[in-house]
Amino acid sequence: MRTGKIDTGTRPGRRAARAILVLFAAAFPACSGDATGPDLSLATCSLPLESLTDGGSDRSSIPALDNPEVARRLIAPEVGYVGRSDQVIALHFNDQPLAIPLKLLWYHEVLNFSVPGERLTITYSPLTGSVGVFNPEPSGASDFRVSSYVLDNNLVMEDRSGTFYPQLAPSATCGPRDGTRLTRVPYELMTYGTWLLIYLDTWIVSRNTGHDFLYTLYPYGNYRTPSNAWLPYPTAAPIDRRRLPKETVIGVPAGSGGIAFPLADLRAAAVNDQPGSAGTSVWAASGMAGGEPVVAFWNTQARSARVYRARAAGRTLTFEVMEGRRQDVETGSIWNFNGRAVTGPLEGERLEPHPESYHAFWFAWAAFQPDTDVWRAAPSFDAAAGAVVVSPPRSLDPDLVREPR
Repeated sequence: MRTGKIDTGTRPGRRAARAILVLFAAAFPACSGDATGPDLSLATCSLPLESLTDGGSDRSSIPALDNPEVARRLIAPEVGYVGRSDQVIALHFNDQPLAIPLKLLWYHEVLNFSVPGERLTITYSPLTGSVGVFNPEPSGASDFRVSSYVLDNNLVMEDRSGTFYPQLAPSATCGPRDGTRLTRVPYELMTYGTWLLIYLDTWIVSRNTGHDFLYTLYPYGNYRTPSNAWLPYPTAAPIDRRRLPKETVIGVPAGSGGIAFPLADLRAAAVNDQPGSAGTSVWAASGMAGGEPVVAFWNTQARSARVYRARAAGRTLTFEVMEGRRQDVETGSIWNFNGRAVTGPLEGERLEPHPESYHAFWFAWAAFQPDTDVWRAAPSFDAAAGAVVVSPPRSLDPDLVREPR
């Protein structure tokens, strides 16, 4: 990784954001857990030590949560902090639908869940806008904490052995377990209201965390504005200018490359293709990640995209949208957002969610995948359509219907 620093913000902006971080850190008690990080003068590190930035108390006092309280009654006061338009990381754990609000992870960044025979670590890095869900069991790693270090502004996790795991790196980079890979787990990032329409019996992480945070307040000001290029910590290379620094992409890594799908372009392509669709529009964008065919499915109501391996029934598929429905070019089968063929010759077949795909701000995706491709819509695509605001309908879009597990 190249060394060096860039300063993409004004001094007043840097002071303001630094003040936010200091106030943010002052609210935290000591970090839970007994990991203290490797002795960097002695540790085995596959990453040059100068690549890691010590965030000091701004970072090391962010408390991870272990088996946080989960609300089973959605009218309970402890879930009132989550609105239907809020984004949640959604998945199944212990055979139960589970939603983790991003607004909770703004303050905790790492959540560890465990029951006999099953473990999950759900992470969100606010500075890089990136989601990572991991199953630490195959690696033998213990539960994770938030270390005091960042790598290109990205969350660096730490296990009880004192090994560092950057969230966006393919493996541990420093400490006794250097080189250990974590197993990524597919997830969904969507609005809470949409997840509720699909799974009314969902559980959701309660605000009763033992910490007195105002979870409804985003603590980083205008940091996540897509055009905002200011970063609180050094980066190893200049920001890739192909996209706005903090617009969100979903991508599949492949070595130092892969492919990124900008959510704004997926959404705009869907709206532009289906004007007057009353808020329900879909899209399918085919691409290649390291020679592997992949496809991103978009649904406007969910404000979400999922990436699948583009193979079913032993054949590679490419996709298009015809009359508001996703279909594969090869057989004409129609596919829903859940990756299932609902009509046509492949009816009943399923696409595999790509386990390595994840969301991130563009600057972070490009920092970790510097040779990435970027999906672009066909020439007829009108980028100005991205400014169209579409209100989701109240009824459940059939495209989002899940079959019983």
